[in-house]
Amino acid sequence: MNDKINKEMTVGALVAEDFNRAKVFEHLGIDYCCHGDEPLDKACKDKGLKTDDVVASLEVNDVRGGAPAFASWPLDLLVDYVLKKHHRSFHQHHEELLQLVNKVERVHGERHPELHEVRQAVEQSFEELDSHFAKEEQILFPQFYEIFEAHDEGREPAPFHCGSIAFPIRQMMMEHDATGETWQHISDLTENFTTPTDGCASYRLMNQELYNFFENLKEHVALENHLIFPGFIKMEQSALD
Repeated sequence: MNDKINKEMTVGALVAEDFNRAKVFEHLGIDYCCHGDEPLDKACKDKGLKTDDVVASLEVNDVRGGAPAFASWPLDLLVDYVLKKHHRSFHQHHEELLQLVNKVERVHGERHPELHEVRQAVEQSFEELDSHFAKEEQILFPQFYEIFEAHDEGREPAPFHCGSIAFPIRQMMMEHDATGETWQHISDLTENFTTPTDGCASYRLMNQELYNFFENLKEHVALENHLIFPGFIKMEQSALD
């Protein structure tokens, strides 16, 4: 093992340091989203994997990968990215995806009853995410920008009605965990978004779109949990010291 990758680091911290590692964890079935606080060694043991072998795969992928170097981005740019890629995409496309899920359920639900539960889970998750994103956009992110601007200008940030950002951040992370568990359940129901042999083109499209949504959700959660949230908590604290 090298100095950067060791078994004491959490899987979330490893991905935050280099998002190319997410592909390795995905392939191995290691959850860096909902269980990002687990140490690498424990995550490997839970999957029956040798930690040294996983570290070797991570080191190779660090060289070959092409993911953005998110860890080097300024915090306000990371927030911009989350808003413009993840929030905007959700607002523009989630209704269309839900309509597709409803269509596939109507056509194939009798032969594949698990689709009823898939539709219910997707619908509930989208309602919860709509509320979650609104709280970030209207309450938390504006204070992030204020903290960042104050830090750049060498002044104290304006008072926040919640006191510290740590309180709403804690709530956001709890909601992240719940959403991640829901989407893992959707993945399990669909056998990792696999279309059955009698599935039509719409069925295949639904599974591909659900898979893409889950992948984007995991990037969103990892960015916030392991880079944006801790970065702004540290910045807020430095202004108060």
